[in-house]
Amino acid sequence: MTCRITIDSNEGEFLSHILKHDEKRRLPVGDVLLECGDKEWVFERKTWGDGLNAWKSKRLQDQIARMIESHDNYAVIVEGKPEDFYAPSPDDWAHFRAFLNRVSVEVCPVVYTDTITETARYINAFKLRLEDDSQGHFVRPVTAVKSSRNAHHNLLQTLPGIGREKAKSLYDHFPNLKSLFGNWDDAKSSKIVVGKTWAKVEAFINKEWGTTPKKPEVIRQRMKSETTQRSLEWWEEIA
Repeated sequence: MTCRITIDSNEGEFLSHILKHDEKRRLPVGDVLLECGDKEWVFERKTWGDGLNAWKSKRLQDQIARMIESHDNYAVIVEGKPEDFYAPSPDDWAHFRAFLNRVSVEVCPVVYTDTITETARYINAFKLRLEDDSQGHFVRPVTAVKSSRNAHHNLLQTLPGIGREKAKSLYDHFPNLKSLFGNWDDAKSSKIVVGKTWAKVEAFINKEWGTTPKKPEVIRQRMKSETTQRSLEWWEEIA
C-alpha cells in the first residue's frame, strides 16, 4: 500500500524541499495531508510563536474543530521551543501549554518537535508506518505480553513487528511453525506481512547466532544558537 503526501500551498518552500511529498495545493484544513488507501491523516503544524498567537485569537481552536469535522484522523504538531519566540507575558507559555495538554487528552494527539527538519522526519516515518500497516501498534521488544491462551499466538508475537492481529493471521495461514519459517516468502506474497516488517522478520530468521551487534550511532546534538536561527527563519516563512 502506497501513501500520498500533500502539502498546503501556504507552507514555506523549506518544508516542501525536505518533506517527500506528491503534491502541493491549497488544503481546506491542515497543513499536511496523508492519504493511504481508505485512511487519511491531516496535520496542523504550528511553531510555538504562531501557535500562541493562533490560540489567543481563537484561530487554532477553529482549525482543530474543522479538522475534526472533515477527517477521522488528525493531529497538531508544535515546533521549536518557547524560549526561541517572543511572548508578551511569561505566563502565556504556561497557559498555552495547559491548552495543548487538554487538547492532547480530550481532542487529538499533540506532537512536539524541535525543528522543521524533525517535523519532516516524523511525517515521513509516519507515512512508512501507514504503508507498513504498523501504525497504531505499540511494540515492546523485550517483554512479550500474552494476549490469548494459544501458545503459538504468543510465540509469534515475539517476532519483530508482529502484533496480535498479524500473529493470528500467520497462525491461520500456515499449518505449523516449520512451514512458516521455511516458507516465509509466502507471508509477503499473501500480503499477510509486507514491507519493512516482513524484512525485519526475514533478517531475524536468517541472523547468525553470536554475531556482534553494531555499535550505537552517535547522534549529534544541535547547538542552541543553530536552533534559534532556524526558528527565526521559520517565523519569517510563515509570517
